[in-house]
Amino acid sequence: MKKLLLAFIFFSLAQSVGAQAWKTVRHEVSFGVGASNFLGDLGGAKGIGTHGIKDLKFQATRPTVSAGYKYMLNPYLSVKGNVIWSLLSGDDAVTKNLIRNNRNLSFRSNIGEASALLEYFPYADRVNPRYKLKGVRGNKAFSLTPFFYAGVGVTFFNPKAYYDGSWVALQPLGTEGQGLAGRPDKYKRYTIAVPMGAGLKYRIDKQLALSFELSLRYTATDYIDDVSTSYYLTDEIAANYGDVAAALSDRSLEPGVNGVIEYADGRNNYLQRGDPKYNDAYMFGIFSIHYRFMKGQTFIPKF
Repeated sequence: MKKLLLAFIFFSLAQSVGAQAWKTVRHEVSFGVGASNFLGDLGGAKGIGTHGIKDLKFQATRPTVSAGYKYMLNPYLSVKGNVIWSLLSGDDAVTKNLIRNNRNLSFRSNIGEASALLEYFPYADRVNPRYKLKGVRGNKAFSLTPFFYAGVGVTFFNPKAYYDGSWVALQPLGTEGQGLAGRPDKYKRYTIAVPMGAGLKYRIDKQLALSFELSLRYTATDYIDDVSTSYYLTDEIAANYGDVAAALSDRSLEPGVNGVIEYADGRNNYLQRGDPKYNDAYMFGIFSIHYRFMKGQTFIPKF
């Protein structure tokens, strides 16, 4: 009887200590590398361009790096601050949509994103790895722990087009007549972004872990690629912003198909250049290494 009582007490103490172990490793940093893909007006699949997965083109994949700091609220929920640098691109040359292919627009943009995230681990973010020991039976633990997250952030971007041997920033050029009669002001080069994603995390030991995640960012702008609404009169753009701006506003392969139709009575028909119905979005696939600080630890880890 005494042995059973002692075993019960020992087991209860062990469970209590294990349940509180996460409080000793609440702080975590992460560093990641991966790839990005743009979902917007340029490039894409057949049909109307959207910010959906169907418009993903592997030719537009570009590099990404990330860094983050996480604080565990409990084993299931954490808050995380995250920063990302990436490159986005889009090119009408890769689409099989004849109208967009003839439009012949392209861009690239460095982007910087800072976000605040809430992470959810449905099976808990484990403190220690679980090993399979030969000859020992018991409940099998997940070797990989799934997680999900969502949040809000801000993204900085600066679309450029390759023209006459160099990359030219597009926002100052007002390629859709921004700032001219009947058009809105030039767009801002930053936007609100809504990140959401899912991944798998593999714990190496109490402090080190590896993960892979796939995520999507919806934004509050349609101008990451500098394309949104309709064409504008090229002579007006040239007069106000210069010949380079006029040339980059309409790069159609077949002249006369796109642009502005001017009627004899003075009316103009501004043909569609982009689709303002859908804001731009982008995706990430990122591999990360994670390091947890033990309680009271102050030094920076050496990887």
